[in-house]
Amino acid sequence: MALFPFRPGSLAAALPFVLIGCLLMAGCSGPSGGISGHLEGGENAEVRLASLGQQGFVDIDTVSADGAGNFNIPSAALQGLALDVYKVSIGAGHFFVIGDSLSSLQIEGRLPEDAGLITDLDVQGDTWTSGFTDFIAEVILRQDSLQAAKKEANQGQTAEEKIAGKKRYDDMQERQANAIRNTVRNHKTDPIGLMALEHLNLTVDRTLAQQVIDSTRSLMGHSMAYRNLSQRVAKQRKPQQSNRRNDLIKPGMAMPDIELEDPSGKKRALSDLRGKVVLVDFWASWCGPCRRENPNVVRAWNEFKDKGFEVFSVSLDKDATKWQRAIDQDGLIWPYHISDLRGWSSSATQLFGISSIPHAILIDKDGTVVATHLRGAQLESELQRLL
Repeated sequence: MALFPFRPGSLAAALPFVLIGCLLMAGCSGPSGGISGHLEGGENAEVRLASLGQQGFVDIDTVSADGAGNFNIPSAALQGLALDVYKVSIGAGHFFVIGDSLSSLQIEGRLPEDAGLITDLDVQGDTWTSGFTDFIAEVILRQDSLQAAKKEANQGQTAEEKIAGKKRYDDMQERQANAIRNTVRNHKTDPIGLMALEHLNLTVDRTLAQQVIDSTRSLMGHSMAYRNLSQRVAKQRKPQQSNRRNDLIKPGMAMPDIELEDPSGKKRALSDLRGKVVLVDFWASWCGPCRRENPNVVRAWNEFKDKGFEVFSVSLDKDATKWQRAIDQDGLIWPYHISDLRGWSSSATQLFGISSIPHAILIDKDGTVVATHLRGAQLESELQRLL
C-alpha cells in the first residue's frame, strides 16, 4: 500500500505532503509537549489526530480549534505513540507529522481555499521538520515552473519553437530530479531522506532509495511509513538498459576511481580529489564539439575553483603532442589531465562506458555522482547549488 495516494516519481503528483515532527528528543521545545498552533481559516474547526495503519489513517484523538483558529492536541493524546507518520486534519485541510510520545510542535499557517493538503505552514520544534518543509516548498516552486514551461512548449507555433520549448522543459525537469535526488542523498540516515523517497523516481534511483532504506532502518524500521516505503522499493524493478549514450554511470552511484598519467608522466587519480566537487570531463583534441565546449568548462572552473570545485579531464587522444597543444590552446590550466593515449580503446571508455564525447559527470565531495550529460549553463546551475 502506498503511504500516500500518488505514484512515487511522478513529478506531476510530487507534492503530496508536508511532514513535520519532533523525533525522539531532538530539537524539541516547549515544556507541555503535544501539537499546538494557529491556522487561519480553521476557526472553530474540528481537529483530528490519526495514526497510519495498514488500511490508512485511524483517528486517535479529536479536539476543537477556538474562534481564532488556535488548537492544542495535548501531550496526553500522544502517550504511547512510537515514532511514525501521523495525520492532523483541521476543517477541510490536513497536514502530516513525524512524531512520537515526546513530540512538542508549534504550528502557524493558513488553510488552503480548497480542501486538501496544507502547505502554508511554519513549524517550530524540530530541525528535521524545518528541513523537510523547506524541501517541499522548493519542490512546489519548481513544479509550478515546470507546468508553465510545459504549457509554453505545447503552445509553440513552429517546429523549432516546440523543440526549443521541449528542451527547456526537459532541462527544468532534470534540475528538479537532481534537486530531489540531492536532498535524499544528503539525508540518507534521517527521516527527511526517507520521506523524500516519495518524490524520487524509483525506476531511475532504486539503488539510492535502497541505501536510504538500509540507513534509516534502526531509526524508523518499526514504523508503518518505513514498512510501506521499503516494500515499494523492494518491489521496484531494476532499471531497464537504456539506449542513451554514456549511460553506464548514473546519478546516485559511487564514481569509480581511475588513475592514469598526465602529459608530464605523473600519475593522477580521481580519488586524489575526494573532498571537492569534481567535473570529470571526457574529451579529445580531435573532437570539434569538445573544443567548442571547453570555454564553458574554463568559465566554470574560473568561477568556482576557489569554492572547492575542480576539473578532472580524461582525454581520448592518441598523440601526446596534439593533446598538450589542445590543453594550451584552450586554456585548460588545471593540473588534472590524464590519458593512456589509446583513443577509443582507452581503459577509461571501458570503465565509464563512454560511447561519445564530449561527456561530463559531476560528482560531489563524497565521490557520489550528482548529474551527467552537463553542458554550459546546466553545469553552472548545478555548481551554484552545490557550492
